[in-house]
Amino acid sequence: MCAHRAARRETLGNLLSSLQEELNLNPSQPLFKLTYASSPNWPYYLTETQPSSSTLKIAILDSSFNPPTKAHMQLLLESLKNHSNTKTNNNSKFFDACLLLYAIKNADKTPSSSDAGPVDRILMMESLASQIHSTEIEQNIATGVITHPLFMDKAKAIHSYFNNNNNNNKLTSYSIDSSIDSSSIIINYSSQISLYFILGFDTVIRLFNPQYYSNIYKELDSFFKISNIICANRDGYGGRESEEKFFQSDILKEIIGESEKIIRVKLDDNVAKISSTNVRKAIINIEQENDGGDDDKREEMIKSILYDFCPESVAEFVFQEKLYRNTR
Repeated sequence: MCAHRAARRETLGNLLSSLQEELNLNPSQPLFKLTYASSPNWPYYLTETQPSSSTLKIAILDSSFNPPTKAHMQLLLESLKNHSNTKTNNNSKFFDACLLLYAIKNADKTPSSSDAGPVDRILMMESLASQIHSTEIEQNIATGVITHPLFMDKAKAIHSYFNNNNNNNKLTSYSIDSSIDSSSIIINYSSQISLYFILGFDTVIRLFNPQYYSNIYKELDSFFKISNIICANRDGYGGRESEEKFFQSDILKEIIGESEKIIRVKLDDNVAKISSTNVRKAIINIEQENDGGDDDKREEMIKSILYDFCPESVAEFVFQEKLYRNTR
């Protein structure tokens, strides 16, 4: 492990420990922290301290990132591209910034021993964000962690983060980019903030599942007052027919009415089939089928799977760190 990555691990470990200590003091209070930002002025562009319009618009890709895949990357980029094309009449960007968001607690999934830990997931997110920024140079991107799994809590925590930073008049960020000295950045978060959560269709189904709420209508009504959803198709959930049936359901009509609070995007079918679960399973299967066999052959097979289904920076990280291996 290189010295930089080891130091980064320590920094992120300290951040998560601090976050947990803060959470222990008030378990019901959702908390959000940045870990990486492509600009010291994030969510504004490098030369800005105010958004281009009266409303600061942030696109948020929320996922477990276990690991980040090409589907994650394309979901973010297609959402940004498609939404900007439909909402602006010129070449200006609709979104001021985008965010990769990881919740350290999941409402549905119980961590397994083969899963990547929180620090590894954040490092993979930061690798993905850095790759996106380097290839989409104008993309103003950050990564962050949040303590609570429900979307209403996530929205509240992010809004609270900006409100607190406005009161303190200083941005606090743990940046992977050593050129960013966030301690010296003074930003006024005086604008209205609008959040756009980018989700797969499977997650949108769970968002409208009454089991997560004491009063789904009241709680989601509050959520949609400060947030929007961008929904992408996912393989294995009934296809277009099931999606249309869901979006015409009574519960959606009662909660969001005829508003454009949910925007739909279409991913390429081959991309929509890619999932983090399948990547993990493929690595485990290769290990089991080649146990005691040719080590070089096994490593080449795992590398091939990773580069086929994960962005290059993530594939390299997973391979180097031997994530999702029984031998790790």
